[in-house]
Amino acid sequence: MKRTCKGIILLTIIGCFACGCFADEITGTTEITGYYQQYHNFSFEAGGRNFGFDWDFAPTSLSGGGFSVAQNLADWFAIWTELSIYGRVEQQPTSGYERSVRLINNLQGIRYQTRQYGPLRLYVKAGAGIAWYGLNLYYPGVGYVDMSGTKFSAGYGGGASIWLHKNIGITLEVSQVLNALPNLTDTDDREKFDSGMVYRTGLTFRF
Repeated sequence: MKRTCKGIILLTIIGCFACGCFADEITGTTEITGYYQQYHNFSFEAGGRNFGFDWDFAPTSLSGGGFSVAQNLADWFAIWTELSIYGRVEQQPTSGYERSVRLINNLQGIRYQTRQYGPLRLYVKAGAGIAWYGLNLYYPGVGYVDMSGTKFSAGYGGGASIWLHKNIGITLEVSQVLNALPNLTDTDDREKFDSGMVYRTGLTFRF
């Protein structure tokens, strides 16, 4: 019985020490995260079908990577900026209207985070910025047209950081992104915004 009690006490002390190692204050630290991500259900109805245009993008997933930088102004609060670069998507429907798009998002915002429970810290975030569309369209009889440009973008979401060490962690995140869409046809039936879920996995360094 005494050995059992001593064992429980020893494990409790070790557990408290381990949690204490992860529970360092983070005020004033900077976090840099490199991540892989997928943007689900990107689509774009450009409109203008009654005028002979066919520049719509069917629903698809965009994959890519990027990085973010967060400054911890307090243990519970941070400001952040991120740059997300998605791979180019090409679509060629039977009508012959070829089109391709590359999307780059740059957002800045605020983040609220919980205290650290062992190696785990949860957070929610929101921000706004710009979306850059690299659009190349082919119009029969005219040729390729570059319609690249920037639009408003916003996003919010949440995630978890699992700290393997006080300076290195794994980050998992799910966000909802809202992007304004380029005006290609100037018609009433065009889609003005696209909204999709973004799933991220990243490696975070804190210093």
